[in-house]
Amino acid sequence: MLKKIGYVLLGIVLLLLLAAAGGRWWIGRSQADPGRDAALAGLSAPVEVWRDSLFVPHVWAKSDADLFRAMGYVHAQDRLFQMEMFRRVADGRLAEILGEPLLKTDRFLRTVGMGRAAAENERRLKPEERRLLQAYADGVNAWIRDHPGPLPPEFVTLRFTPEPWTVRNSLSLGKIMAWDLADWEGGLTVQRALDNVGEALGRDLLPVYPDSGLTILGDDAQWRGKASGPAAAPAAPRPTASRVRGDVPLPEAPALALRALDAVSTTRASNGWVIGGSRTKSGKPIVANDMHLGLRAPSLWYLAALHGGGFNITGMMLPGVPIVVVGHSDRVAWGYTNAMVDDVDFYVEQVDAAQPGRYRTPGGWENFVARPETIQVKGSQPVIHTVRVTRHGPVLSDVEPRAGNRVMSMRWTAYEPSTEVTALMAMNQARSADEFVGALRGFNNPHQNVVFADADGRFGYWMGGRVPVRRSGDGLLPYEGWTDAGDWVRFLDFDEHPHVINPAEGFVVTANNRQVGDAYPFHISNGWAEPYRAVRIRQMVESGRALTAADVAREQMDVMDVFALRHLPRAVRAAEAAGLGDAARLLRGWDGRAEIDSRPAAIFYAWFEEFRARVGNDEFRGKPVFFPRTTFARVLDAGGGRWVDDVTTDSVETLDGLAAAAMRTAVQTVGARAWGDIHTTSIDHPLGVVGALDKALGLNIGPFPNRGSSYTVNVAGYGGRTPPFSNAYGASQRHVVDMADVDGSGGFVIPTGQSGNPLSRHYRDQTPMWREGRLWLIPLDRAKAERRVVARMTLRPE
Repeated sequence: MLKKIGYVLLGIVLLLLLAAAGGRWWIGRSQADPGRDAALAGLSAPVEVWRDSLFVPHVWAKSDADLFRAMGYVHAQDRLFQMEMFRRVADGRLAEILGEPLLKTDRFLRTVGMGRAAAENERRLKPEERRLLQAYADGVNAWIRDHPGPLPPEFVTLRFTPEPWTVRNSLSLGKIMAWDLADWEGGLTVQRALDNVGEALGRDLLPVYPDSGLTILGDDAQWRGKASGPAAAPAAPRPTASRVRGDVPLPEAPALALRALDAVSTTRASNGWVIGGSRTKSGKPIVANDMHLGLRAPSLWYLAALHGGGFNITGMMLPGVPIVVVGHSDRVAWGYTNAMVDDVDFYVEQVDAAQPGRYRTPGGWENFVARPETIQVKGSQPVIHTVRVTRHGPVLSDVEPRAGNRVMSMRWTAYEPSTEVTALMAMNQARSADEFVGALRGFNNPHQNVVFADADGRFGYWMGGRVPVRRSGDGLLPYEGWTDAGDWVRFLDFDEHPHVINPAEGFVVTANNRQVGDAYPFHISNGWAEPYRAVRIRQMVESGRALTAADVAREQMDVMDVFALRHLPRAVRAAEAAGLGDAARLLRGWDGRAEIDSRPAAIFYAWFEEFRARVGNDEFRGKPVFFPRTTFARVLDAGGGRWVDDVTTDSVETLDGLAAAAMRTAVQTVGARAWGDIHTTSIDHPLGVVGALDKALGLNIGPFPNRGSSYTVNVAGYGGRTPPFSNAYGASQRHVVDMADVDGSGGFVIPTGQSGNPLSRHYRDQTPMWREGRLWLIPLDRAKAERRVVARMTLRPE
């Protein structure tokens, strides 16, 4: 897919570079001028925009509407092409600018229907919300219309002009984030693996949280109500592949295309913790957060401080949305981690062979709702794609239609009308923890573990987002759509969600691990992250000393791998059995830290991946492999079982023999190299696949050696069987704040820079800080903020 896109763009790029003498100088004029005053229609009073030396804007306005209008102008200055890509993903309009290689992706996106879901939210907006979002859109469009110089280089390269921004476009970004963080792939991946290895081995692949696994809330956990009726019904037996699937095609290629474009991220992990005043040096709570998403350029997040109307807040914004998504005000701070809720279910639908426009329901045959979608394709004729919708939702298998009387439909919590805009506006303006929790009640999507604190010392945790209650079963595998077994009967009430305020333990740690233990009466998830990051964070918080924001910032950069330490003794034994004395010595002396200069870290991770492949891959007999590290760890704990013997050989393998063979391969592959030599990070631009364009504009950042692993607090996730290991995801932002001094403690950082223009010096100027763990203060106090100003722009009423 990347190569196809590259060929489409390469001719355009070369023509552009060859045709335009001084083209780089001309495109360079597209950079935002932070000191250029401008007239902005619709303002009721002048708005000041101050920039600090990292290009972070402080926007000072007299009213909410003026603030949002100016924020739209500033976002368009800095991130217009990123905003354009966001809305084209939501609407399935990528082929319109990138051509036929993206047609399948557009069919997939049109079928999912994020844009349609956003349109439904738009119809339900309150008048005041619509007014403010329209003010933001007007600001974006004013910059598109009035800016001097050329558009950002990507528009010039692809030769198109952006359409006006709309309210629905802003709402679409919420749906993109909800989809990105949804569990839509989990069930399909497990189902596909069951098809490939059969039911007996497939049971080992099913997500299982360790019995002894750490939960977010221990004895302090709270929730209201007990399960009754459908919620208390015993889970139905998990369906087998042969009984349910039949000949239904499972969608997969479009998702890979999305990954290739960096349109969505590649993981759903994060760290977030809050420490009460009893454990801090200041006596007030400290909030820390780093959300783990796919690393891309420009960063998903945009730093800003908003001052005006009811807002005095700083933090991370999504370009395209005028509200701080995560950050702090002078009174309240908060952070997120993915709650890993099972929020997507799939249904095998039976089609009427005699009348294929109908499908079977518990009440008889019903007609599909057919919705034709016209997809514009650059360089080709438009394509009509018909989206069929059932009582559950769209037919996802229609992305690649096949003959047969079975199709697969999907239900997703984000299809329900939602009020996250209302919630975020209220969260931004909350003056206490209680007000913040009240606002969080309306935060429907995406589902999040939320830690929070206020300046008075109150702190806590509440799981936000919609959690479906099914009539039966747990939603792991597809249901038979012609029965009511998988119907959603309601969503959990907000007070039924796990939560705690001022826990006696004095802190709350979340790292995508299980929220509560078996006493909790409702189903939340099949797919939590294993608790290694949470274990390590707790170790550091429980150190016994009073913590500062600087201490917590250092904790965010910790690379002690608890998972590796658990398996290290086996690695040492494997090296000894293989007769590799030097490797055994290095591994015995390793402290488990995944540092750049660590040779034992390189040996361990190379060994573990080779060992995992030797144990698991043969069972899939050339078909797509699904044998994650968590599954492998369970297989090791159980002694290997049926997975150990290689079905492709005549000999009978043993677990120790495979471990030793894997170690010999790893040591030979790694040689004298250290972890940073084989574990690198590249923060890539969606168009950086085109070598000529990357060389001309400097789109991609890296590669560079990186610390950490998939299980360290400073996460640096990677994949593949053999080195080099490419770091695919990591901290998309970091945020630390002590509520005793919000202007002088902690700070923020993103992996790239504020500007989306690759020719700007602010395109990548935060990358060194991000790598080193340094944070940037963004004061809310006007006098303190003014001392950091390097450029000023005044937007005046037209």
